[in-house]
Amino acid sequence: MKQSTRHAQRRDELVAALRRVAGRRGILQANVRAVAAEAEVSAGSVLYYFPTFDDLLLAAVDGVVEEFYERRRRIADAIADPRERLRAMIEAGVPDEISDDLRIVYESIALLPERPQLGPSHRLIVERQVMLYRTAIEIGVGVGAFRPRMQVDAIARNIVALEDAYDLYPLLGLARDRAVVRQAVLDYAGLALDVEL
Repeated sequence: MKQSTRHAQRRDELVAALRRVAGRRGILQANVRAVAAEAEVSAGSVLYYFPTFDDLLLAAVDGVVEEFYERRRRIADAIADPRERLRAMIEAGVPDEISDDLRIVYESIALLPERPQLGPSHRLIVERQVMLYRTAIEIGVGVGAFRPRMQVDAIARNIVALEDAYDLYPLLGLARDRAVVRQAVLDYAGLALDVEL
């Protein structure tokens, strides 16, 4: 195995170890020693591949952001009907269970004041989600399925904001029926686009 391939593989293994630790203990409780123990390597090995814990944390958040975006993009690409595409995207955006990976993204927001290097990753996930919705809506407008009652960009941003807020509810201990909150987002989109979803 080439050195660069082995290096990339080891980095991926350490990121996966951090994600497992954060999934069990929360991102705020993760550290180099916990990741090293999870990966069954020394703390020095972790720091060889990631000079600081912040570098490892950033790689983990970036990886989660990319995977999350790609899942949503595949959903959008797989469905031709604009109404069904929008419904499927919203259903994916308000899942029944908040995954450990999604939890990492939301919990890492609390780290932004002391780790501003995470900011671009968080802004990127918002903008990419908005772009997916904006594109889906524009296609729906183009084929006459949607009749937006406000600017398309505002509708896309509001859908993403609603999804984010409702996804935070379980993390805050606000137990709400996920089907009910999903329907609330669908109802907003239906009103904003003058369509039955």
